[in-house]
Amino acid sequence: MNTLIEVEGLAKVHGGTVVFRNVGFSLAKGDRLAVLGASGGGKTTLVRLLAGLEEPSEGRIARVPGIRTAMVFQDLALWPNLSARDNVAFALPGLPRTERHERALAALAACRVAELSERKPGSLSVGQQQRVALARAIAARPHLLLLDEPFSNLDLLLKQELMTEVARTADDLGAAVVLVTHDPLEALGLARRALVLEDGRLAENGDLRALLHNPRSRLLQAFAAQIGGLGLPKPQSADGTQRD
Repeated sequence: MNTLIEVEGLAKVHGGTVVFRNVGFSLAKGDRLAVLGASGGGKTTLVRLLAGLEEPSEGRIARVPGIRTAMVFQDLALWPNLSARDNVAFALPGLPRTERHERALAALAACRVAELSERKPGSLSVGQQQRVALARAIAARPHLLLLDEPFSNLDLLLKQELMTEVARTADDLGAAVVLVTHDPLEALGLARRALVLEDGRLAENGDLRALLHNPRSRLLQAFAAQIGGLGLPKPQSADGTQRD
């Protein structure tokens, strides 16, 4: 069985305000899921619940025992007094010091910031800090990689390079990836599936390209309109023919 997480009837209420209710889905090894929704719609709350950083108000999240989870936070959560290398190495407890540093430097190199390994976060640009945070996450070799708007301050070319690296790393590890994003091109570049939170509920859930060809939620209708000129190919049926 390749399922890593099963989510059933999930709800979150903050201070009497319902963030979302009755959310259910599963994540298996190798899944790449985009979590989409309007600002304040519960996307970050959902990934924090998956990470075990918050408790649900209702429902359950069943995790495979021993699952390793890594997360890139929206605020990055880098230690200001540690170098980039030591920020990454800090996420590798239990390993010998030499191995921690080797893995930290390899992850920084994959994220194109190896030359900044001795610099502290305060001397880095926001985009460089994002890459250090991403390196810290992939260095942990997680089973589940949670990404909360990790590419928002990067130029298009670097964004594409890092998405390719994340996809390659996830494939090598057999890891599931959950990406929170407002960018439909980011979602298409990294994710295969999408989950849409809208009006406090799970509005859509399924193959991203198939959903974009027949969107029901306001958000995916807007996404489809935005990318319509890019010639998005139609999803294929089981016999290999394109569906209308």
